[in-house]
This record gives sequence, C-alpha cells and structure tokens, in this order.
Amino acid sequence: MEANTLSDPLAWAQETFGAAQLGHRGRTKRLVQVAASMAADPQGSLPREMGGNWGALKAAYRLLRADGVSHEAISRPVWQQTRQQVEQEPGVTLMVHDDTQVDYGYRRAISGLGPIGNGSHRGFLVHTVLALAPRGSSERVLGVLQQEAWVRESAARTADGRKQSSRQRQERPRESEVWIRAVEQVGSPPAGEVWIHVGDRYADMFAFLQRCRQMGTFFLVRAAQNRRVLAEPEPCEPAVDHLLERASSWPAQAHGSIDVPSEHERRARTAQVQLSWGGMHLLPPQQGPLAGSAPLPVWVVRVWEPQPPSKQEAQRAFVPNQKHGPNRRRQPQSEEVEALEWILLSAWPIENEEQAWQAVARYGSRWPIEEFHRGMKTGCRLEQRHLREQSSLENLLAIVSPIAARLLQLRNLSREEPSQPALRWVEPEEAQVIACQQAIAVEQLTIEQFVLSVAQLGGFLRRASDGPPGWQTLWEGWLRLRWYVAGMRFAAHAHHDTF
Repeated sequence: MEANTLSDPLAWAQETFGAAQLGHRGRTKRLVQVAASMAADPQGSLPREMGGNWGALKAAYRLLRADGVSHEAISRPVWQQTRQQVEQEPGVTLMVHDDTQVDYGYRRAISGLGPIGNGSHRGFLVHTVLALAPRGSSERVLGVLQQEAWVRESAARTADGRKQSSRQRQERPRESEVWIRAVEQVGSPPAGEVWIHVGDRYADMFAFLQRCRQMGTFFLVRAAQNRRVLAEPEPCEPAVDHLLERASSWPAQAHGSIDVPSEHERRARTAQVQLSWGGMHLLPPQQGPLAGSAPLPVWVVRVWEPQPPSKQEAQRAFVPNQKHGPNRRRQPQSEEVEALEWILLSAWPIENEEQAWQAVARYGSRWPIEEFHRGMKTGCRLEQRHLREQSSLENLLAIVSPIAARLLQLRNLSREEPSQPALRWVEPEEAQVIACQQAIAVEQLTIEQFVLSVAQLGGFLRRASDGPPGWQTLWEGWLRLRWYVAGMRFAAHAHHDTF
C-alpha cells in the first residue's frame, strides 16, 4: 500500500475494496463510497458518515442487506491484498489469532443474534488473524489475513426439552474448530518464508498445534493445559511427565526485563523476570479422534517474575483530593500484584538465550490484535451500530475490520519509523496544521511528533506512565484535525474566490 494512501480515505477504500465481486459493479462502487465515508469518520453513525444524505444512507442500507453481499465476499480482496504483502515480506511473519465478542446487550430487535458471555447479552463472535512483521522492538501491521464470524447457539436440548447428554454435546461442532479452519485458510508459506501462528491460552489445542505443523507453519502459543509430555530419558525419571510441573522445575537460565503495557488502573511498568527453556514432546489426547497420534516435539520457554511490585507501585498515581463522584479512586493497597508468568510452546527451535528472548518478544507482539479489536469496537463503534439483522452487522464488520487495521497502521507508524517525515504518510494540510501548532517547519515534522500531537488534540496527556495513546483520544484528535483541515480548505477557497 502506498504511503499517502493510508491518510486518503477515498484512495484507501478504492485500493482495498475496488476488486470486490458482489454480483454487480454498482454494488462494488457503492461499497467503495461507503468504506471511504466510514474511514473518514470512523466514530460516526451511518447517517453522519453518509453526510446526512438520505439517498446515500438508503443505498448503504440496501448494500448491507443485499442477497449477493456477504462478509466473505467483502473481505476476500482484503485478505488477498494482505497475503500479497505477507508474501513480499522477507523473513518471519507472525499470524496473530484472537477471538472477541461483539456485544449488543439486550437488544431483541436485531434478528439473528445469539447468546454471548453468561447468556444474558446477545451478539456474535469473531475470530481474526492479523498479519504482523516484527521490526526489532515494534511490529508492522500488514493487515487482516483471515476472519470468521459466527453466532453461538443457545444451550442445546433434546426434542422433549431436556439437556443433551455429554455424548450428544461432544458430537456437536465445537467453536474451537474455528482456530483450525483459520490455519487451513491461511495456508502454507512460499518456499523459504517463515510463518508463525501466535495465540493466547485459547490456542492451546493439540489439533491446532498439529495442524500448524501439517501446513508447514510454526506456532507460538501460551500453555493453558497441563499436558502429558514424554519425559527425556534421564535416570530415575518416569517415562511420562506433565508440562507445567516439568517447566516449573527448571532453574533460571537467564534474567532480564519485559515491558508490561498499562491497563485500566494499572500503569505501564517494566517487570524484572527470569527465563528458562528446554525441549519436550507433547503426547496426544488419550481419547477422541487424535488419540494415537505421534508425539509433537515442542520447545518450551518459561518466563516468570520472582518479585512482583506492590499494588500501590503498579497502580496509577492516587489523587487524594478526588474523594467523591463516579471517578473517585480508592487508596491503593500495598499487597503484591499477580506475578507475570508465561509458559510458551514453540515449534521454532529454542536452543539458546537469544532464541528464548526472541520467543518472548514475539509472543509480546500479539498485543496489536487486542488493540485491533478495541479499535473495531471503540474506534469504529461497531457495537453501537443500529441495524436490524445480524447478517447486515456481519457485512458491516467486513468493512469495519480493514478500517480498524488502517487506524492501527496509522497509530503504529510513530513506533515503527518515528523519525520518518510526516509528509510521507499524511496529507500536506494535516501536516501543516500540526507543524503550525508545534511551531516548526512542516518539513521537519516527524511521524512520531504528528501522531502524539494528534492524540493531544483529543485529550492525551502524554505523561511518562501513560504508554501510547489510546483509541478514544487518538480518534477524537483525528476528527478535530480533520475539522481544522476542512476549515483551512474552505478559507483557501474563499480567499481564491475573493481575488
């Protein structure tokens, strides 16, 4: 994708959706127009994004509920473009997986939704694969490589209203199968390329790990199951051991630090950790279709924090005079916070300290997909959209997802190449507004200065403990900047007409 295309909504929408096959060229043209309008104002409602034009709004609604339009049909060109970028990317590419719930609360007027959470709310679920290219201490967001949405069925019962038996439940399709389908749809890498599927504890499934290797790809997953492992042939040790106990028994082989991002009341911090690693063979499940499969060789990394900080040290600064109201903060207690500990399963060899730290860094690189989902919901307000059918919301998801990836790409530019000129990535008028605010020449404005200044327009305080700007402040600032640019263009046009 060309640099300035990222900041030009119409050019971006044409490049992203222009090849969509929706059964009629007029639908594809309308899709490009709708996506461009949404990308220009991602936090607006559809009426606002369509500029208050009733005809354009009706056309958008028709597009989203048309019979020939589906989530896959809209998304296919997006996935193909991301795959092309992945195949052009030298070296290692991370395929980061995650699930999220799209929550519409108690709204019964939307047909086709299913239960989520504890069953009291309605919505649907989404599994996304986001392609990332590691770049030292940061990562480049390549785009959405695969995505699947589904509606969870209500608790299954027999025809007479009784709960299904354990065997009947076992025979039903499992939601976890979406992870395996994602690996299959991503496919195999070109010769000489390394693709690593990265997942949190939900990815700790023998079938998922096995399928990654069958497809010629690697995996890096946080362990959740205390699996049976084939112990190394050492004297006085049993032939079968268990993963978590064995990994926890290893002595520390290295020590260092990990940056822990801020979250809610917890400030960003640096955790002092210890590291150990070694090889194992995971044994297959004893029951089910995978029973009898060959043991799966893995490398295991354990990273843990022997002395976590107190809650008072880990929480954000306490404001003593803020004693009342909904935003009051309680005095933090001095008990210890939960210590950081990861046990990682890797198909990529880990035989020395450098490779162990590299695995830890790659797993830490999965945070952008959580930011992606936050951008999808907060930055693009997917959960606040008012449509009548789940299928229309699913089609809207297909438009919103690359927009959220675009927002993430714009935000991450300041970390990937902070000293790059802002003019390479944003429109000249946008750079001029920020350069004027910073009282520097527009040619000297870097992309890092630009992004942080935009976030400050939205209320970002830029304190040392704040971490990078969040979606809300960044996009409030972005919308404010767009208004400034619009005013600049109107003024220039009025000045031209006057003379």
